[in-house]
Amino acid sequence: MSARAATFLSRHFPATRPTHFLALRLGDPRLHERVRQLQAQVVAREPTLEPCAVPPERSHLTVLVFHAADDADVQRARDALRDCAPLAQRAFGQAPPALSFSGLGSFGQNVLFARVGPANADLEALSRFVEDVRQLYEHRELIPPSPGEGPAWVPHVTLLKTSRASSPKKRRRGGGAGRLRIRPESYEGLCADLGSHALPSLELCAMRGGGADSGYYPVLAELPLGQLPLGV
Repeated sequence: MSARAATFLSRHFPATRPTHFLALRLGDPRLHERVRQLQAQVVAREPTLEPCAVPPERSHLTVLVFHAADDADVQRARDALRDCAPLAQRAFGQAPPALSFSGLGSFGQNVLFARVGPANADLEALSRFVEDVRQLYEHRELIPPSPGEGPAWVPHVTLLKTSRASSPKKRRRGGGAGRLRIRPESYEGLCADLGSHALPSLELCAMRGGGADSGYYPVLAELPLGQLPLGV
């Protein structure tokens, strides 16, 4: 990274914790029940992982995360989501994308997730749409510019993550979740078929705050996919 690029990033994107994200919600209760069953099977093998389980009602595919310093930043994110409507119309027309979920994967020994697959035309269209959305948010200076082509999008449904098992204070001290590991033997051989599910909308969510009765994250704005937008 050049010195000029580093200066731009430090000025416009200081090292702060993300506060908001764009997500494709998976709201089907049948998927939630299958997630719950998978988590129970993992915990049966390794009981210490119980606090690592992500509430099934929060199942989603993350598109991007960012830090909003104030209400003005949140409004800019709302406006950017609204302006993604032509991108959605071009990508999906009148039919929302649908993906299948099968198999398990991990990020090191800290995150266990359900994979998206097998690949299909909807996944290809969705991946292109996600890249277009990211570029729009980059241009609005809501997320930092990606170096080069940037990392490929890895859509996944998080099942367990060790960071849920301890407070930030404990993690800074090197305890708690730092001692937990989601080892392969805790999930190897498990059947992880979550079925096929439609993704009707892209949502702007807050990581914290009062959530809905559904148990999902607070939703601040929504963009329908595969239909004419009704407004954001």
